[in-house]
Amino acid sequence: MNILKSETVAVKAKNLAIMFVGVSLYVLAMNMFITPANLYTGGVTGIAQLIIAFVFKTFGVKLSLGMLILAINIPLLYLAWRSIGKRFAFLSIVAVLLQSVILELVPMGQFSDDILLNAVFGGVLIGVGMGMILKIGASTGGVDIVSQYISMKFDGSFGKYSFSINAVIILLAGLTQGWETALYTIISIYITSVVVDRIHTVHQNLTLYIVTNKEDEMVQEIYKQLYRGITVLEGRGAYTKDNKSVLMIVLSSYELYEALAVIKMVDEHAFTNVVRSEMIQGYFVRKEIK
Repeated sequence: MNILKSETVAVKAKNLAIMFVGVSLYVLAMNMFITPANLYTGGVTGIAQLIIAFVFKTFGVKLSLGMLILAINIPLLYLAWRSIGKRFAFLSIVAVLLQSVILELVPMGQFSDDILLNAVFGGVLIGVGMGMILKIGASTGGVDIVSQYISMKFDGSFGKYSFSINAVIILLAGLTQGWETALYTIISIYITSVVVDRIHTVHQNLTLYIVTNKEDEMVQEIYKQLYRGITVLEGRGAYTKDNKSVLMIVLSSYELYEALAVIKMVDEHAFTNVVRSEMIQGYFVRKEIK
């Protein structure tokens, strides 16, 4: 079964609407606050900004931010398709394409000449936009994909790799544009990370408890779509006295929305409880990355 096809038209429309608003806020922040103040952001957008500044200074050629972001994200989206999940990758592709187009359509402007106000409001808007996109199980590509890929391949901390990539961007911004710009960029990136965390935790392990009458179908479909181990517990309704199966599965937050789609596809009446896993000890299957 195809998870994307199983989602109702209403759900798809809602996700696209949320994605459009999130991407629009992101673009508004870039074109009205960050870029006019000569500030930088983290991730692929920050890398693209550095490349544009270098090419313009060296060759006098002005590159398109939207098209450069799209070009850099192409191999990263391929990684997402292979290593994180097809639903996540597909929605991320749509988000990146939408972002690139809107960046080209929205003209540059400036609300204030105060660099601190631009850093703060730009960081807030980017954080809200990214948080909304992550909330529906997608991303704007870039560092999220790279950091997740490295952490899955080498069993390291997602946050550590993400911070390391952004630290390099800030260092290069300081060396090429001045340390004052780099310091204000740190403020903007920090605000973005705080806002994103309030809306959606970027990466954590979660435990799902699924109460269902369709044990065999649910186990088969989850294993097929997510390749995750499942522990089956015996349960009984306190009121109805009916016997039910309780399936326990541990996965990453990137897989949550794909898992929920599978659960609804197999059993619309299944009860699911999502719990944050503070620590996992023992054998935890990570997807194979070649």
